[in-house]
Amino acid sequence: MRSMTIQLRALLVICAGALCMTNAFQTTISPAFARSTTHLWDTQEVVSLGTDDSEKQTSVELFLKEKFPDFHKLTSKNEDIWKTLAEATGPTGSGCTVFAPNAEAFKNLGEKKLVQLEDARNLETAQKISSYHVVPIEAVAYQKLRTEDWTIPKPADGSPRPFTVRALTTLGGEIPVGRSKSGGFMGMFAKEDGGAVVGPNSRIIASFKVGEKCFVHEVDGLVSPEILWRYFDQLRIPGF
Repeated sequence: MRSMTIQLRALLVICAGALCMTNAFQTTISPAFARSTTHLWDTQEVVSLGTDDSEKQTSVELFLKEKFPDFHKLTSKNEDIWKTLAEATGPTGSGCTVFAPNAEAFKNLGEKKLVQLEDARNLETAQKISSYHVVPIEAVAYQKLRTEDWTIPKPADGSPRPFTVRALTTLGGEIPVGRSKSGGFMGMFAKEDGGAVVGPNSRIIASFKVGEKCFVHEVDGLVSPEILWRYFDQLRIPGF
């Protein structure tokens, strides 16, 4: 009986040790890395919807129309965007990158700004805002956006190195690329979490490779400069 008890104790010790070893070798994937996953969206590069060339849509446009209808509605005001995307994803194109605000991003704009975007008198400014969401000459993957610049020394304060990509040139102009932060209190004491933000402070939520030459990054806000909102309603007559 005593011998059996000793054997049972030994077996329990072995099992406990095996469990500890298993936990020790488990891999934890950080939220920042999980966000870097690139999803594939398979379709033909150009889908014909009619016999007229004007009725053809690129796979990028079809994807945006299906997954980001609010953003597609905004970009539909700007014909230059669709012309650029068609050329960039065509046989001789060098690729493109699109930052697509999701439905929550538009909801967070509030009723006033949504009405301003729809007002025909604000068409030029709405077109300008949409143009900041398209990089016309390069397909930039999320991994590239968050790659650290190891060609420079690490900052003396111990903070991470800056990204190799610190800005992108869009159809509208240049937008900054930086590190995303989380935590803190009322915007203070937040710490970098390894992700990337573009524009004023729009976090990349997910990335999609559409066709062979385009990356679409879902973001939680508009990436255009905030100052553009000052130009809305300038043609509006008070009281009308």
